[in-house]
Amino acid sequence: MIQSKLVANSPWPFFMLAVAGGWWLLMQHHLSTSGSVHTHAPSNVFLMWVLMTLVMMSTTAVPVLQSLHSITQNATQLIWWAFVFGYSVIWFGFALAASSLQLMIGELNLLDAHTGLNKSLSAGLLITAGMYQFSSLKQRCQSECLAPMQFFLRHWRDGVGGGLKMGLRHGVTCVGCCWALMLLAFVGGLTNIWFMVLSAAVMAVEKFPMIGRRLTAPLGVLIIIWGVAVFVSLFSGVGGVHNHLNP
Repeated sequence: MIQSKLVANSPWPFFMLAVAGGWWLLMQHHLSTSGSVHTHAPSNVFLMWVLMTLVMMSTTAVPVLQSLHSITQNATQLIWWAFVFGYSVIWFGFALAASSLQLMIGELNLLDAHTGLNKSLSAGLLITAGMYQFSSLKQRCQSECLAPMQFFLRHWRDGVGGGLKMGLRHGVTCVGCCWALMLLAFVGGLTNIWFMVLSAAVMAVEKFPMIGRRLTAPLGVLIIIWGVAVFVSLFSGVGGVHNHLNP
């Protein structure tokens, strides 16, 4: 009886349903635009980034949302949802910036939505993202994500307005942690749904308190090696997924 009451009062069922629905919409959007002349239309580009960003980052936010729920489970759900809204607003802004970047790069004929950036830009982005894994900013932002209870102890605000402010603050922290990994979609292919699933899984594991820190450095090394391999292929004549984009 008590457990069923807790489930009934929990925001988790609706949240998980919304995330699952978001993944379904993302797949449907991918299928509907794959090979279409409208793939590069600004509205489609923006919609894709909004869906991709919000769905992927909602998936990675489970630890902090679970911590918040454990604090507020005997109070109104409005604080929890206000946090989710604030968190989503920040990533909505990221999606707007990323879609604008895609349109700009597309105008320069440096990007194919299905296969990614050309080799030169791919190598540069990969090496940059790999090196960012070792930066002090990455470490600070990840520390907030790895210790959600400490985040709430330091930054707690009461009420719905407080939940919104905490969500905005954590959203900024989360962007600081994951922006470089998110931009690797430009390398893996912006319509590659499996690359998105893999990226979401990696970023989610990176936020798990017990193992997240252990993944950061090895992941950075792997991404740098990937970038160096792409760079070397510029001079070795090796093909790969970017061949058709380069003379």
